[in-house]
Amino acid sequence: MNRRIGAITAALLVMVVTAARAEHPGEGRWMLWLGINGNRAQLVGPTTSPINTFENPEYGVHAAAGYFLSDEWTLQLAGGYDVGRSRFEPSSPGAPAETFTSSSYNLRLGTDRFAFLNDQIAIYAGPGILYWSGAGKYAGSTVSGINGDWPTVSQIALSGRFGMWARLSGSWGMFGHIGEVIGNDQASDSNGKNNWWTTHTEGSFGLSFDL
Repeated sequence: MNRRIGAITAALLVMVVTAARAEHPGEGRWMLWLGINGNRAQLVGPTTSPINTFENPEYGVHAAAGYFLSDEWTLQLAGGYDVGRSRFEPSSPGAPAETFTSSSYNLRLGTDRFAFLNDQIAIYAGPGILYWSGAGKYAGSTVSGINGDWPTVSQIALSGRFGMWARLSGSWGMFGHIGEVIGNDQASDSNGKNNWWTTHTEGSFGLSFDL
């Protein structure tokens, strides 16, 4: 009899926990995100000048922690690290290969409005403030002044995004978003200072965990 009561109690506990996790995250809950990011780096080089600003594709990691202020609104702190690389191999015998690399990091503070279609799926959208910093580096050029670290670019931007969340099992889910960044970029070195405005898209997808 005691074994039967114990088994029934354990089964009820499992049902309660499963039912609780089946409900979508709400007020007072946390959601953690970890995924892959794609971005367009805003760069300048090899020195600052009126015509030396350009974009370079980068990829990397995206991580975030979001807190549900209510059943619909979250406050989220996110960050990431991205890299880019291109390589040129000349056909001339003995000519050195040339490589351009870039790296950057970003921090974002924003809010998201969740619209739950049911307990398993939601769409979300929201604004944020983004800080981004990155730089390029060149190696292998035979042209003077090209090789080495290029000036660092800092960006302050408005960041809006639209995404979707779907539960996989228990507390685990997956997410994906696409966003637009509108920012002011600055870079300086001994030649002078560049200041310009840019806009570009970025996106991330990965796994989430709610607790």
